[in-house]
This record gives sequence, structure tokens and C-alpha cells, in this order.
Amino acid sequence: MTISLVALMCVIMVCLAVGAAAGFYVGRGRARDAEARANDAAAKLAGAEVRAAAAEARSDQLLAENEGLIKRARDDADVLRALTPITKQLDQVDAHMRRLESATAARHSEVVTQLKREAEVTKELSDTTTSLNAALRSTSARGRWGEVQLRRLIEAAGMVEHVDFDTQVGSARFTNGAETALRPDVIIHLPGDGHIAVDAKVPMDSYLEAMELPAGDSAHAKQRADLLTRHARAMRGHVDALIKRNYPADFPDSPQVTVMFLPAESLLAEAVQADPTLLDHALTNGILLAAPSSLLALLRSIASVWSSSATSAEAREVVRLGRELVDRLSVFVGHMDRLGRSLGASVNHYNKAVSSLETRLLTKARQLGSLSAEGLESPTDISGDSGQIREFRAPEVAGVESPAEPSGN
Repeated sequence: MTISLVALMCVIMVCLAVGAAAGFYVGRGRARDAEARANDAAAKLAGAEVRAAAAEARSDQLLAENEGLIKRARDDADVLRALTPITKQLDQVDAHMRRLESATAARHSEVVTQLKREAEVTKELSDTTTSLNAALRSTSARGRWGEVQLRRLIEAAGMVEHVDFDTQVGSARFTNGAETALRPDVIIHLPGDGHIAVDAKVPMDSYLEAMELPAGDSAHAKQRADLLTRHARAMRGHVDALIKRNYPADFPDSPQVTVMFLPAESLLAEAVQADPTLLDHALTNGILLAAPSSLLALLRSIASVWSSSATSAEAREVVRLGRELVDRLSVFVGHMDRLGRSLGASVNHYNKAVSSLETRLLTKARQLGSLSAEGLESPTDISGDSGQIREFRAPEVAGVESPAEPSGN
């Protein structure tokens, strides 16, 4: 097939046009891409510059902050150096507070333990009080309590049983032909065979009931007063009973009194307050109402009297022994005086015998020529100093006369 030149030229022109168009569009796209890349590079450069400026500003800010931190650290170090003594003081205060807390905890524990113990003791005391209250309502237990209290007071006064006092001593007395058995709780012995009876039984039922009522409660004031009045009447009745028993009748040479022992001071105080004439009535009839304090004073007085009596007895015994010693000394001096006189007479007789030998016998013997006088020496005279009998010159025995020779002395 034959292609004309014109057609070929047209095809070539078309191809060139198409290639030129394609090249134009490709170049234009590449230019756009290069421009875009240039723009991106410019933008990145601008961002880098901004970031560099920001980094520089941040670096300046960090430098400033670093300098501030360094300055603050220096200031803090100065402050810390300035606060070091205060810190030490605070440490000491903290240690002291810890010790205080430990001590407080220990004391709290001790207080809790003590409170528990106090609660237990209070409970025990309450139980004991309840038991004592119940026991005191028993007549026998109450009497036994009074006897124990009385015995303790007597022993506290320094008295000895079976020497200074006796307990539950029974005696029998005939009154109007009838035998009456008397048994006081205690009999106190006095010097000179004196005795005092002591009774330890006392009524207290009304008193115990009155004590159970509150003293400051006006609602129970009348009931309490009535009970105390009954208590005073019971005390007066017991005084009258002791008057009828008449313990002092068994001890006619003793003080005519009977001691009515009250084991509590308040028993007597409340009774006397309710009945002011009770003491006078009792003392008039020989009944001595004695609380523990007054009875102890009485017993101490009796013990003092015993001591004085013992001292007086010892003094009298010393005087008696002294007189007896003087009498025996007089007898001894008489014997010595007679012995001295006998010795003086013996010396005189000896001297007379020597004088007779020298003046009478030896002179005649020398006249005998056949006898030698060598063996006829004169005996030695007893000189006046050695033959002197010393007389008693002491004023205690100088005037003592020689008694008659007693037999056995």
C-alpha cells in the first residue's frame, strides 16, 4: 500500500504535535512538582527557622530557668544551713514526743490495769460489805465481832491473857436463894486484887437499818430519825440489863463499874444524839459506855497503874532486902568485933607469958652452973604494931554493939 507524502507528513506532524503536547504537559507537571517541592522546601526551611528560633528561645528560657534553679538551690542551701539548728531542735522535739507517747502509752496501760484492779477491789469490797452487813444482822456473829474487837484493843494496850485479863470467866452468885450464872465477856484485873467486868454485846439492828438510808435524803429523814431513836432505846435497855446483872457484886473490893463496850464510835454518837440523857443514866448506875478510843485510853491507864504498882512493889522489895542486909551486916560486925577482942587478949597473954619466962624462969635457970645457957634463948616479943588489933572506924559499923552469939551463925 502506498502512503502519500502529504499523509506521511500529516502523520508526522500529528505525532510531533502529540509529542509536543505530551512533552508540554509532562514538563508542565514536572515544573509544578518542582515548584511544589520548592514550596515545601521553603516551608520546611521556614518551619526549621521557626523551630530554630523556638529552640533558641527555649534554650534561653532553659538557661534562665537553670540560673533561677541554681540561685534557688543556693538560697535553699542557705535556708537549710540557717534551719539546721531548728531541724536539730525539731528532731529532738520529735524524739521527745515519741518518748512521751511511749510513756503515755505505758501509763495508759498502767492506768487501765489499775482501774481494772480498782474495779475488782470495789467489787470485792462491795461483796465483803454485803457479807458483813448480813453477818452483823446475826446476833451471834455480831457478838463474836464485838468480842474480837475487844480482844484486839486489850492486846493493843499491852495486856496479857490470864495475867492482866481473862475471857468468858463464869461465876455463880446466890441472890435471894437463887443461883445466878454470870459470864462477862472479859474481866480486867487491877492491882490490889481489883477487877472490872467488860460486856461486848450491844444491840445494833435499828442502827444498821438507819445506816442503809441516805443521810442527806429528806424523804427518808423521818424514818432515819425513828430508827436512831429505836437504837437509843435499845442501848438504854441493854444498859438496864447490865444494871440488873450487877457484875461488880462479885468484886466488892473493886471499882463498882461495868464497861459496856461499843465496837464502833458511831454507835455511841448516834445513840447519844438521839437520847442525850443516855450517858448520864448509864454512869449514874455504874455502867461505863466505852467506844474503841475511850476503852483503849482506859486500858492504857490500867496498864500504867500496873506498871506503877510493879515498880512500887520492886521498890518495897529493895527496901526490905536492904534492911535485911543491914541486919546481917550488924551480926557480922559483932562477930568480927568479938574475934578482934579475942585476938587482942591472946596477944596480951602471949606477951605476959614471954615476960614471965624471961624474968622468972630464965634467971633461975642461969643460976644452975651445970646447965648451959646456950639453948635458953628468950622468945621474941610481939611488937606493938604487929600485935595491934585494928578496930572498926567506919561510921556505918563503928557504933554497932556486939550481939549475943546466935546459934547457927
